[in-house]
Amino acid sequence: MEITGDEIEAAEIRRLLIDADALDPAGLVVTGARILGQLDLRDLVVKRPLSLHDCTTEEPILVNRAHFSRLDLRRLVAPAVLARGLTVDHNLRLSGARLSAAESFDGLNMRIGGSVYLDEGFHAKGLVSLVGARIADVLTCRESRMESSLYLVDAQVGSAIFLSRGCHVSGAGQYAAVRMRGARVDGQLVLRDGRFSSPGVALDLRHVRVGKDLLMPFGGIDGDVQLEGLVYEGLPRDATVDEWMSLLATRTPYYSTQPWVQLAAAHQAAGHERDVRRIRVAQQRDLRRRGQLSRWGRTWHLVRGVTVGHGYRPGLALVWLAGVLAVSVGVVLLSGAVRCTVVEQVGYALNVATPLVKVDATRCTVDSSASGQFVLATTWLLQILAWAFATLFVAGFTGLVRRNA
Repeated sequence: MEITGDEIEAAEIRRLLIDADALDPAGLVVTGARILGQLDLRDLVVKRPLSLHDCTTEEPILVNRAHFSRLDLRRLVAPAVLARGLTVDHNLRLSGARLSAAESFDGLNMRIGGSVYLDEGFHAKGLVSLVGARIADVLTCRESRMESSLYLVDAQVGSAIFLSRGCHVSGAGQYAAVRMRGARVDGQLVLRDGRFSSPGVALDLRHVRVGKDLLMPFGGIDGDVQLEGLVYEGLPRDATVDEWMSLLATRTPYYSTQPWVQLAAAHQAAGHERDVRRIRVAQQRDLRRRGQLSRWGRTWHLVRGVTVGHGYRPGLALVWLAGVLAVSVGVVLLSGAVRCTVVEQVGYALNVATPLVKVDATRCTVDSSASGQFVLATTWLLQILAWAFATLFVAGFTGLVRRNA
C-alpha cells in the first residue's frame, strides 16, 4: 500500500500495520508526508516492510522490540529513532535521515538480518548507539555526519564496517568519538577517508576483533586512539610501519604491550624481519618512557637498550667492546708506564682488557710510578666492562634478554 500526501496521523500508520495481513506483500510505503503525533510501533510484529520516505515528524519514532521484514526511513526528518531490541529480517536504511535529539538513534541489541545504512547525507546531532547490535551483513556510514558519538560497543557485524568516504564523527563527552570496545567484524574494518575528532580519545578500538583487513589511515584521526586488545588479520593497510610506531608511542593514552605485539606479529607473519626488530625496539623505548618501571628497572632497561638494543641489536655490544679495547690500547700507549715495544704494548693492552683475545706480551713490565698504578687500575675496570659487553652480546644473540618483549 502506498500513501502520498501532505499529512498523515501516526495512529493511522499504526492501525494499518496492526492489520498487516491485509497489506500487500510490498508492505506500507508513506512518501513525503508530515506525520502528526508520535508514531509508536513498539512491540508490533509486522511481517511486511515499512517505508517512510521523505517524511517529517516532530516526535521521536518508537520501534522498540518491533519486528519488520524491512525498515526504510530514507531522508526521514525527526528528533530521534528509538529502536531498542528492534528486529529487521532484511535491511534497515536511514540514508539521508536527519535526527536532532540529544540521543538521535538508540539501537541497543538490535537484530538485523541484512545491512544497516547510515549514509548518503545521514546527519545526527546527538548520540548514535548500536551497542550490542547484531548485523548480518554490512554497516555503512559513508557520507554521514554525527555531531556527538557513535557507539558500537559489543556489536557484531558479519561482512564489513565502513566508517569511510566522508564519514565524520565528532565527540566532546566522557567517551570516544567512535567507541567500538568489544566489537567483532568478521570481514573488513574500513576507516579510509573518514574523519574522527575529539579533544580526548577519537577512536576506542579496545578488544575489537577484525576477521580480515584493517584499513585505517591516520590522517583523519584528530585525537588519541585506544588499541589494546585490537586483533586483525594480515598487515594493517593505509599506514606505514613508521606511522604505526609513531601512533603507538605518541597518540595512545598510556603504554600497552598488546598493540605492539600485534603489529610485530603481523609483520612477522609477512616475513618482514627488519620491521619486526624495529617495532620491538620502539616498543621497548615506549615501555621505558611510559611503562610502570621502578627506578632501577628503568636504569637497567636503558642499559640493555644502549648496549644490545634489548636483544634485537646484539651487534651493538661488539661496538662497545671494540671501544673498550681501543681505550685500553690508548691508555697503555700514552701512559709511558709500560716498558716494551709498541707492538708488545698493544698486545699487553689487549691481554688485560679483553676476555677473548690473548697475545704474547710477557716481556712487558709496568713500573711502580703513579702512571703505572693508573694503568693497572684502569685496565682492571676495562676488563670488567669488556667481560660485561661480551656477555651481553652472547645473551642478546641467543635471545636471553628478550623476556620483556
